[in-house]
Amino acid sequence: MNSRSDAADIRSPFAIASLALANRLVQAPMAGVATRAFRLQARRFGVGLVVTEMIGSYGVYYRNPRTLAMLAAAPEERPLLVQLFGARPEVMAAAAARAVEAGADAVDINMGCPVRKVMKTGAGAALMADGRLAVRVTAAVVAAAAPVPVTVKLRSGPAAEVTVHSLAPRLVEAGAAAICIHPRLAVEGRKGRADHRVTAALAEALAVPVIASGDVDGPERAAWLLSECGAAAVMVGRASLGNPWIFADILAGERPRRRPLVEVLAEMEVFDGDLCAEMGEERAGRFMRKFYGWYLRPFRPGSELMRALFTAADFQEAARLLVEAMPEAAGYQPRA
Repeated sequence: MNSRSDAADIRSPFAIASLALANRLVQAPMAGVATRAFRLQARRFGVGLVVTEMIGSYGVYYRNPRTLAMLAAAPEERPLLVQLFGARPEVMAAAAARAVEAGADAVDINMGCPVRKVMKTGAGAALMADGRLAVRVTAAVVAAAAPVPVTVKLRSGPAAEVTVHSLAPRLVEAGAAAICIHPRLAVEGRKGRADHRVTAALAEALAVPVIASGDVDGPERAAWLLSECGAAAVMVGRASLGNPWIFADILAGERPRRRPLVEVLAEMEVFDGDLCAEMGEERAGRFMRKFYGWYLRPFRPGSELMRALFTAADFQEAARLLVEAMPEAAGYQPRA
């Protein structure tokens, strides 16, 4: 990989076709995580583009109420990229059109999910194994979403062979306005390290922006992907779980650091408030339980405390438990 003297700064604007973005930092579409509250949080910490969690095209096509609710875009989170998955061109096209009606600023086709229940339907990374169908899906979504741009999220390949180099140009020819690459094979899941030699090769070969995903854990990695691999933007996923500050750190070029527990609790409270507004207090209380371990990981809470947090009815109860159990939380004052 050769150094690129014209590499962009993470804070500089860029565009995906007609969609102008304030910077080159993208929040990843993590299933079961990237709710509206999570996206609003990412925006508050400076992300230029937020992405929905993976949304099933059949649920949109058949107008499932909960699936349709996932398409709703709050003004504060835009620009918003809605990610869809499916393997039938006509169903994906209909879902894309409805996403645009709901306020999507761009539509992404998931061809990278390695989860078995998704792949067994022919969707996610399995779609990469059928290049002709992948092209047909892309072309159908592009036509249905116009003039909103369409992107495609890919893995290196579905199985043992790296096939993205032959498939990605065909998807661009079909109208894809950007390619997001997570350079692991689907069979690898999250194991090992992302092979960003794949990213560099795609950035060299394609005439559209390439967004790099995989192991982006701080400003040095982000800058390297822009400068050495030629990526147009970087996508942050697992490193942001319980640590939304990483977005601001990457944009500021600062090494990630542990925040005081009082500051973490204050942010958790804001996040919980957005969750309650999105899904109601009861669902929000259950949803928050998966986040306690992520937010509190740097503070090493004991197993007894974590068990208590996982049974807490809501964040207010969890916060009281933390203040009682952890001296570092003593200065936390809930909002009135």
